[in-house]
Amino acid sequence: MPETPDSYITRLESEKKAMEARVAEIQAEIRTINNLIYRRKSEMFAETRDEKINEKNVDRLFFETLIMEAIRNAKRGLRTGEIYSAVTKSGYGLNYNTLRSYVTKMRDKGLIKKATSTSYYWVIAEKKTGD
Repeated sequence: MPETPDSYITRLESEKKAMEARVAEIQAEIRTINNLIYRRKSEMFAETRDEKINEKNVDRLFFETLIMEAIRNAKRGLRTGEIYSAVTKSGYGLNYNTLRSYVTKMRDKGLIKKATSTSYYWVIAEKKTGD
């Protein structure tokens, strides 16, 4: 006996919900793996600068690593708003003003710099030879 249009729609909608649930589950797994990757990268980042990781700086180091990765993946550098978008699209919640604070601290440490003196784009600062 053929399905009625209503039962067909109902069946399709339930299949769609099941697929959406599986997608959400996979996205959660991907976020977990990304967290592990970025946590390890932030540990390695801290080690290269002889910086100890503790409860107070673990989040900052984590987000500095995300920021560096986002800038590194951009060909021309990124504006602060673009950095914010890249970090939040990765699934990490971060207040915009906190991100600006991290960017400023990274500039002061010499990790990132403006592409030119009049530019709005942040780029990775080149390490000087002999450092």
